[in-house]
Order: sequence, then C-alpha cells, then structure tokens
Amino acid sequence: MNYGTEVLGLPDLTANRLRDRGCLIDNLFADLWKQMGMKAKLKRLGFHKRSGTPSHELVFALMIWVWLKVDSIGMFARESLKSFSLARKDALYAALNQENWNWRRLHLDMALQAARAISIKGQPSAYVLDDSIKVRHGKKMPGVSSHFDHTSGRHVMGQQVLTPVFPLSGGHHSRQQCGGGVG
Repeated sequence: MNYGTEVLGLPDLTANRLRDRGCLIDNLFADLWKQMGMKAKLKRLGFHKRSGTPSHELVFALMIWVWLKVDSIGMFARESLKSFSLARKDALYAALNQENWNWRRLHLDMALQAARAISIKGQPSAYVLDDSIKVRHGKKMPGVSSHFDHTSGRHVMGQQVLTPVFPLSGGHHSRQQCGGGVG
C-alpha cells in the first residue's frame, strides 16, 4: 500500500479512512466484497464465463480499477492488476463488452443492498446522485456518445453515468448542515 497516495479527490470519510496507517485498502475492499456476497450475487445475475479468469475475479478487478480512478484499463493493467488477479488487460476489456452481463441490474442490486443496510425504519431517506461524464476519445470505444457537459458549457464525447452515491437516512439535511454544499 502506498501511504503517500493522493486522497484529495475522495469523500472525507473515505479519505480519513485511507490516511489510517493500519488500513490496507485491498483488504478492506475484499472484506466488503465478501460481506455483500458479491460472488453469489454475480452468479445469480448471470455473470458467467465458460473459460479463463472467473467472472467474479474480473468484476472485482474492474471495481478496483474504477475505485482507484486510474485513467485507463491499460494503465491499470500495467501498474496494479497483478496485485489483484492473474487476468490480463484483454480479459478486462472483454468483460466490459459482455452483452449478456447486466451491469445496470448489478449496480441497482448493490445500491438497494446498501440502502437496506443503512436505512432506519420510520425515518425519511434521501439519495445523493452523481451524474458524471468521463470524456473519451476514440472510434472503437464502447458506450461513447455526445453529451452536454454543464461544467464546461459545451458538448463532449464520452461516457455518462448516473450513480446513486450514498443513501442518507435520519432526518433533514440542509445546506448549512452539509458545510454549504448541496444537502
């Protein structure tokens, strides 16, 4: 674990956890993977392969890639992949292009599991959504289309993802309570 990792782009709770000297993020992620029953969930949702690296190992590596915010799968494969899997770069790209793997259903299932785990009966809940555009260039990249980027005020080519980031429970959250940000 590189303790000098830049954590400024991460949420405060995550950044504080990573600054803890006893925290090894790959172990933390693997423990969470087991707690959520991801291997069984993937099997139930139809994430199967006939040969090669098992589907659950590929999805685990892809989630680590996204979480680490590495620019490309190629860069992740060169620098970090061997720490998590024997899979190669091509296996990760093939996993992303599996037409019979329902990534949206997996994402929804994980979000619902997280929401149920932290919800409090009788308390209102709110969900924070992140609408992100990852600018991409290239003719053969899957999922690339034109999007209006409100941050830059122009159209860009890329992949747009709407993500339920974190369900909040336990009362009203106002701007003032959230440090001036959107509550």
